[in-house]
Amino acid sequence: MELEDGTQITDGSIRDVHEDLKQVTKHQVEWGVLAEEYGFDRYVMPEHHFEAPGPEYSPNPMMSQMAVAAQTDDIKLAQGGNIITWHEPVRFAEQAAMLDLISDGRAEIGVGRGYQPRENEVLGQFWSGSVQDQEENRQSFMEKWEIIEKAWTEDLFSYHGNYHYYPPKHTKWHHSMEKKWLEADVTENEVDDMLDWKEEEKYSMVAMNSVIGGGTTLKSFPVYPQPQQKPYPQIWLPMTSPRTIEYGAKNGFNGFFTLEPPRVMKQNIDMYMEFSEEAGWPDRRPEYDGEPFKRGWDENRQRGCMVGRFIFNTDVPGHDAETLERWKTGLEHGWSYFGPFGFAAVLSDVDEDPIDPDTTVTADMLIERDIAMIGDTEELKEKIADFKNTLEYEDFNFEAWFEVAGMKPEEANAQLKHFGENIIPWMREEWPSPGDPGY
Repeated sequence: MELEDGTQITDGSIRDVHEDLKQVTKHQVEWGVLAEEYGFDRYVMPEHHFEAPGPEYSPNPMMSQMAVAAQTDDIKLAQGGNIITWHEPVRFAEQAAMLDLISDGRAEIGVGRGYQPRENEVLGQFWSGSVQDQEENRQSFMEKWEIIEKAWTEDLFSYHGNYHYYPPKHTKWHHSMEKKWLEADVTENEVDDMLDWKEEEKYSMVAMNSVIGGGTTLKSFPVYPQPQQKPYPQIWLPMTSPRTIEYGAKNGFNGFFTLEPPRVMKQNIDMYMEFSEEAGWPDRRPEYDGEPFKRGWDENRQRGCMVGRFIFNTDVPGHDAETLERWKTGLEHGWSYFGPFGFAAVLSDVDEDPIDPDTTVTADMLIERDIAMIGDTEELKEKIADFKNTLEYEDFNFEAWFEVAGMKPEEANAQLKHFGENIIPWMREEWPSPGDPGY
């Protein structure tokens, strides 16, 4: 429903949105399964909570992708990304590793800091994840990432930081079976690596429980499971600001670049490549660490940047002018929600004055700036090729978005299918990658 100022609001109640999103939960799993069937390389989901009109619904991407993993064989499962300032990091490390194991090494783990106060203040309140204190939020993020990385790679884990202390100093663990195991020759670890063992009398109140009643405290513990991929899966980070681009590039994260006009996006990718080179081409895998990767995206290494665009193909059967107008309205509905966060400014091109952050973003603005791509199959091929050439990619990692508010599930499925059957084969032929037929 459009208001006089151009804002698109949801034409339904909170209860209606509750019911709609129950179905969206199921459709998001279906889309991941169909994406593999239609030839897509990866399925990417964000994390968002509590959005009353429901425009960016995705409360648990890794759980949804676990269901996708059970029904697919090849498609990579990425998130763009999990907001780790909202998560207890050890449990997050376990859950992400489970997705990697159950998918047989197809997980790619996205991380982020969050920007919406309703989400950050509710879910991040326990670990300094407030977005209203950017510096503390940034420190919380970096600490959590350090914990996750250690949990994935160290046999026995401990961490003492500003926001997390593992294990807490008071943790009693006078466990005789584990002591005897560590004393045996079956493990390279020793008792002192995990236990501060003390032979003391049991406390009278807990005499029946020697684990708590004994004098021993816990020094470290193993985090099970660890990922199948070694040392861990690729890590993705949404990147917009120079500070985030520098942090991500210098720490070996792959980058999501999504909403900028093409020439601005090129500048950001230039920056990412320059910071990667300055840091000595870091890579999570020791065998690649220090080796340059191709500009933009290196398919063989699975390193670099992914770029995203909204797609509407007018060749899809049954998608007429009414469908297109509904799709455009859906774009504006989404931007009516996240526009107030200042994203209109991101749409500014390199040769124009900054756009007022309070500008009402229209579908036509997104189309004019090649952030939303409309056309028949041949026109879309031309737009995608121009996009790649502007960015000066070597290989190309392109994310297509088909789902917007107001689109019926079968309409989004039809767009997904048509892209997979008619554009992906052309992309593979036009820009073959290692492992593709005819490379």
